[in-house]
Amino acid sequence: MAHIRKIGKSYQIQYYLNGRKRYKQLPPNTPRAAVEAEKKKLEADLALHKAGIKRFTEHDRKPEFLSVAELADLVLEARQHEVARETIDRNRYAMQLFMEVIGFDTLVSELKPSHLDRFVKARFEAMQVFYQQRGRHFNEDRVKRGINKDLENIRTVFQAAVKKEILPEKLCLKIEKLKVDRQRLPNVLTSGEIERIAGHLQGEAWLAFWIIRYTGARRSEIARKSLGDDRGLKWKHIDFERNTIRLYAKKKEKRVPMHQKLCELLLARKAELRESFDSNAHVISLVRDTLSDYFARAIAQAGIDKPGAVHILRHTAATSLLESGANIREVQEFLGHASITTTEIYTHVVQDRLESAVNRAFA
Repeated sequence: MAHIRKIGKSYQIQYYLNGRKRYKQLPPNTPRAAVEAEKKKLEADLALHKAGIKRFTEHDRKPEFLSVAELADLVLEARQHEVARETIDRNRYAMQLFMEVIGFDTLVSELKPSHLDRFVKARFEAMQVFYQQRGRHFNEDRVKRGINKDLENIRTVFQAAVKKEILPEKLCLKIEKLKVDRQRLPNVLTSGEIERIAGHLQGEAWLAFWIIRYTGARRSEIARKSLGDDRGLKWKHIDFERNTIRLYAKKKEKRVPMHQKLCELLLARKAELRESFDSNAHVISLVRDTLSDYFARAIAQAGIDKPGAVHILRHTAATSLLESGANIREVQEFLGHASITTTEIYTHVVQDRLESAVNRAFA
């Protein structure tokens, strides 16, 4: 069954194809009788498709009548077997945020720079509320970088639409990122700060803290996105004989050496579980957002004014390796960076810390 909606001067026919909502946008000022006729034809074609008599196709859609929601569905469906699920999720999330501001039914052909301006303003306001509610430090440059990630994901969807000939180049939304003052050096923690933060954590959050501290793992490598997610660090990924941990991210596996102190902590946790131990179970059952909240709260309680929550531990682990004599290639391997350029930022952190130490020593 299809349904007719009137949006401004245009009509839209909504229907379901293979369990997913679809839209057919009709030109402005189309007579109601013509819309009704198109609806009946569409329902007949869908019935033939469902019966397996004639495959229903959507090749007759005109790009100028595509809504932003339709565009997102078409692009993400076309890319789902080409890129990682995490990439699709990020693209979908950014488009969802964008559409919540500008409207799901907005036609792609009607998009203007003012729509992007509204989106950026709304994201700024939302992030201000987010930080205020959690008692976290609001850093404008950091928020801009987060919004830039959203803009990059939205741009990816539009560029993919052009590449797959869903949209002509002239309808591709031109997106520019926000300007950020300068490249920031990652925040890192001192040994004293690490101990203070750990003192405000307990249970699995405390264990997760030390896992990331000693492995430099990403949050996504040890914790699930949701309770129904099967990803994350499991006991079977830990090899106590070889002292290694297998971490998975972006469809890649990496093995990192396990520090003796971390090995002792994990063995103690395993002993606590006793009969309930299951090698297929998650080491950390907390979901990612909950883990971030625990870390952020502990950092604030420790009186440390450094943004980063979970990721600051990854930065700290990388910096500690360099300061201990590891070369840049070894750190790249440890972190799982595809490009060494990403890793090189930590050499600047080490230099910055050295300069600070010299200034303190000879003040």
